[in-house]
Amino acid sequence: MDRRSRGPRSRAFTLIELLAVLSIVALLIALLLPAVQSAREVARRLQCANNLKQVGLAMHGYHDVWQAFPAGYLSSYAPRAGQPASASELGPGWAWGTLILPFLEQRPLYDAANFDLGFGEPTEGLRLLALKSNRTIMAAVVSTFLCPSDGRSDGPLDLGGPSVFGAPGQYVASAGWLDSSRTPVEGSGVFSPNSRISLGDVRDGSASTLMIGERARDDADAAWTGVFGGLDDPAPLCTKRGRPVDSCVPLMFLVLGRTGPAADVVNGEAPDVSPLDARATRPDGFASRHPAGCLFLACDGSTRLVARTVSREVFRALASRSGGEVVDAGGY
Repeated sequence: MDRRSRGPRSRAFTLIELLAVLSIVALLIALLLPAVQSAREVARRLQCANNLKQVGLAMHGYHDVWQAFPAGYLSSYAPRAGQPASASELGPGWAWGTLILPFLEQRPLYDAANFDLGFGEPTEGLRLLALKSNRTIMAAVVSTFLCPSDGRSDGPLDLGGPSVFGAPGQYVASAGWLDSSRTPVEGSGVFSPNSRISLGDVRDGSASTLMIGERARDDADAAWTGVFGGLDDPAPLCTKRGRPVDSCVPLMFLVLGRTGPAADVVNGEAPDVSPLDARATRPDGFASRHPAGCLFLACDGSTRLVARTVSREVFRALASRSGGEVVDAGGY
């Protein structure tokens, strides 16, 4: 039989047609990928805001029981004679994150803490026992204290050179303007070492006063359990290695964030930009990986996104609990 009498043969793609199809597929992927990434970031930001709301509910649960918000952290270590407060760190000690655990449905973890032994305070014979006894809670990863946009939840804590054992957090308590070189160490915000601030003390309005904010791990680490320290001169908290500006602060800023004064610059030159600008490298401030800005929890339990372009004056006013400043909502 003649081969030409058989049915029609299937026609293969030519090289040009195949390249055209691949080009169209690549174009569609290029168009859809940003939309997919944007949708994922929206979901992560919503989860981050929900975490802050859970922290806010826990803060108010604590306030209902004790008639005040928890201390920024509890320190029983007084400054050494003749030295400024920053030299002794006013620590170590348990932080606000540990104190609100029962109100975050984390009672078993709270019960694992041995408060009688402390958080590694330099008392004779007890420091190593305290660190060993409380190792479980110090290493615990609590998802409520982590922002999904950062994505890094493993320890140890990087102090910008040396590291210490402990699980990181990505939210810090707002201390407002706090000069850590003066004694007593008190900030204009809601939290400071051994603080006891109630809603009645927030005279600028609970809805317009910041309480908790993000700190991404790009610049410096944060902790939720407490302030880690040593017997003599604890290692300071510094910006991560490789950052354009090296600056260092006392270890109390593992759990606290402030609006000023500026951290001590060790190397480089700090740019004159917004405090939430990605170039404003500092270990004692607030930072976020959200493109639009940084998420904060206000004292009334609401969350808000503060833009990266916020001015220093407006940001300082938002963190002040009773400064009497008037802040326009369009200013941040």
